[in-house]
Amino acid sequence: MTQQLTSDQSASEAAIVAEIEIGLTAVQDVEARCKTAFLPLLREHGIARVEIHYDGGGDEGSMGDVFAYRDDASAELPAILCDHFALEYNGSVTTRTIDLEDALSAFAENAVCTHHCGWENGEGAHGIIGIDVASGSVTLTHNTRFIDYETSETEL
Repeated sequence: MTQQLTSDQSASEAAIVAEIEIGLTAVQDVEARCKTAFLPLLREHGIARVEIHYDGGGDEGSMGDVFAYRDDASAELPAILCDHFALEYNGSVTTRTIDLEDALSAFAENAVCTHHCGWENGEGAHGIIGIDVASGSVTLTHNTRFIDYETSETEL
């Protein structure tokens, strides 16, 4: 038996979908603004790649170290300021100027929280945000931890 949606239900569903799309667009905009702020600084200082590690579990999570590379060699991030953009719960965008390393770490934390809400809960998750400076691509590699079990039942 199929149920016909009433016009009120259809309108409610459409409003929910529209709200989700607006939120997704806002997230993408803030992520793009952050990348526009930090990518030129990284290029200017010869950084080819950045990795930001994160780990969560036991209802806690943290961003780990920020690793920078020139080619395959480890490099120091320059101690310079960078604009950081964040999307607030009310939909507004805030801007603050902070150390480049802090801006990268905050960008990573916002990305993980946005794309994998709850990553710090239970067994948690871990992963790496990789930034390819030349191409401008950012990849979030996320690993979810979970406990599993297998049950067998034998009648004796």
